Amino acid sequence: MPHLFHRSKHTDEEDSKIPERANYYKTASGAENFKKPQPTYQRAPVNRTAIESNNKVRTRHLHHFRHRNKQGHEGSGYVNIPTEHVGAGFTDQVARLCLEDIDAEGPPVDDAKDKKGKERRAKFSPPLYVKCGPLLRYTGLRRDDAPSGSSSGGRETWRGSVMILCEDERSTYNPAPYLRLCYADGTHKVRSGEGKYREVEAMLLHAEHGVTFWRFNIEVEMCDVEAKIAYRINGGNPIHFWVPAVGQTMNIMFHSCNGFSLSVNPDDFSGPDPLWNDVLEKHKKKPFHVMIGGGDQIYNDAVSKQTTHFRDWLSIKTPFHKSGHDFTAEMAAELESFYLDRYSFWFAQGKFGVANCQIPMVNIWDDHDIIDGFGSYPNHFNRCPVFTGLGAIAMKYYMLFQHQSTVQEQEEHEPSWLLGEQGPYITERNRSIFMFLGRSVALLGLDCRTERMRDMVVSAGTYTKVFNRLNKEMVPGETKHLIVLLGVPIAYPRLVWLENILTSRIMDPIKALGRMGILGGFINNFDGGVELLDDLDDHWTAKNHKQERNWFIKELQNFSERHSVRVTILGGDVHLAGIGQFMSNPKLKISKVNDHRYMPNIISSAIVNTPPPNAMADILNKRNKIHHLDLDTDEDMYPIFETDVDDTPRNNKRLLPRRNYCIITPHDPGADNAELELKPLKDSKFSKIRKATFGKSKTDPPEQEFDAHYDGVGSSKIEVDKEELMRDGLQVTLQMEIDQKNPKGATKPYRFAVPALTVVRE
Repeated sequence: MPHLFHRSKHTDEEDSKIPERANYYKTASGAENFKKPQPTYQRAPVNRTAIESNNKVRTRHLHHFRHRNKQGHEGSGYVNIPTEHVGAGFTDQVARLCLEDIDAEGPPVDDAKDKKGKERRAKFSPPLYVKCGPLLRYTGLRRDDAPSGSSSGGRETWRGSVMILCEDERSTYNPAPYLRLCYADGTHKVRSGEGKYREVEAMLLHAEHGVTFWRFNIEVEMCDVEAKIAYRINGGNPIHFWVPAVGQTMNIMFHSCNGFSLSVNPDDFSGPDPLWNDVLEKHKKKPFHVMIGGGDQIYNDAVSKQTTHFRDWLSIKTPFHKSGHDFTAEMAAELESFYLDRYSFWFAQGKFGVANCQIPMVNIWDDHDIIDGFGSYPNHFNRCPVFTGLGAIAMKYYMLFQHQSTVQEQEEHEPSWLLGEQGPYITERNRSIFMFLGRSVALLGLDCRTERMRDMVVSAGTYTKVFNRLNKEMVPGETKHLIVLLGVPIAYPRLVWLENILTSRIMDPIKALGRMGILGGFINNFDGGVELLDDLDDHWTAKNHKQERNWFIKELQNFSERHSVRVTILGGDVHLAGIGQFMSNPKLKISKVNDHRYMPNIISSAIVNTPPPNAMADILNKRNKIHHLDLDTDEDMYPIFETDVDDTPRNNKRLLPRRNYCIITPHDPGADNAELELKPLKDSKFSKIRKATFGKSKTDPPEQEFDAHYDGVGSSKIEVDKEELMRDGLQVTLQMEIDQKNPKGATKPYRFAVPALTVVRE
């Protein structure tokens, strides 16, 4: 290892002499060809001051955690409606449906069916060749005309957008594409066909490489019942989605790891469609209002195989030469082509493409949206010109496809953005998101990738902005739940023992053999480190992130207690399902409904990728034990998987390695909820917590049965009013794949109840 961790004489001063990367950062958008001024997508040059040494950043960051406390087309509809600049992005044009449009009698409707009742394909007029899309996005709720200082009254509006990607040579943009929006048949009071429509002209979001991204901003005033909404682009076939009723908590679908690793044969799993089939079947029966992507919505790891210049760079063996290599114009061009083509294909393909146009998406990103392990490699490699250039291009297309936006869009343009500090390797601001999923449920999507370093996930400055926003947005007495979306689980079995082995000196000879090609894929092609190490460094439970993780959990506890809001964490990444949880130490005798320290971490992964072998899940399960975050907080994995999908008993009751996705709904007292049966757990983890806390002697009384599901850890055999306990609660359902060979993707549900929080003030 002569060069791997050696700080060479190749300095930042020498880097500054490298010429601009073929003007890549000033790529034209083609906006000058259109009548309305549009944002030009430009990349800022690399900010060297933001890329400090790993040690300096680490010192500042840990110090903070240690000391911080607490134009359009004629027709009978309304055209080009100008609005105030409220979440409309870069343009003041938006198609806004009002309640008055429900009663208004719309024009005759072409239902896109032939004489035999079969659906036929309507042609776009003017013609468009859509390479990808439509993609439907949700950006939040807005209240208008509410009395001053009141959290109720006024109109409530659903906000979102639709995007299409068109090939320029085969499309007509004169006039620009347009979208018509209306309440559809099936909505209360809509007699037949469609109501009065609203129309909006597309905003040119970005144009390059012979394609154009068009975005349509849409708003829907919410009714007293959930509403079926239809939209058409250039007179094409109608596409429908559902908007919740006023005050209704959304029916939420959550997924992660939506792609295959390079080593996986998709045919072994009937391709990527099976679980998306199941999602769409459930959407038909009970529509999803939002589809949350928890990271790795696309796997871009093939960039190391399907390129020429970048692949050649990866093959360089000498770390000094690799880290000092220029990010050439040829390399930038092929990476641009790869990410554009990969996104265009993946977001349009199969049943995932169908879901993208029918269920509004909300996404954060993780490493595979860029490339495997981005941000978790050593600092000298992460900051090299080629890797930072790749990160810039990956973020460009992440913003375009997953957020229908560019880095020019700020919080004043789109209020769902929560912008933090600038990243060290991707020199753009952290892009977290905040929005409501109904009056009582808020969502924080924390960007854990833009600022990631080997020993930092999110910077101190960004955390400050995040908690300031959360404190500002909570509505007393109305906001009951905060869902915190993280790419990687934060309550998960520890793997520090494996980190210690892989980073020890005894691994040096083995690494040397790996770099000689003797051990196959044991060594990665990036920094020459052990292949598994970047995955381990990604985990919140890694030793490099432990202090930050513990600080973050305590801050969430403080927030939860301050606002009496239940915090539920969503995580993916690990290709299996489980439920981690933080809770008060049993000696405090706090019931779950009153416990602000109780925070479940719902782990749902992967909806497409392969699960790990059962043996690996069993190893993780054996590493699971009661952890003590501090004197008042314990951590554990909940034993939800008493049986497997075939109803056979399981030894590993905490982790189930099968493909899966998650559904989150408000608690329904009338539903057939198996988890509402208060079955005592004779040997629950909570009894083990009690023993770990108080010890056990011959004079101890016999063990009592604890209901780990509802009454928390403070008492046993309590008479619980289930409906009172679950009032304002959430129901979480993990949908586990039954047979990976079945293309229909049938799943078995495992349900878990999350009560609202009532903090008892002294």
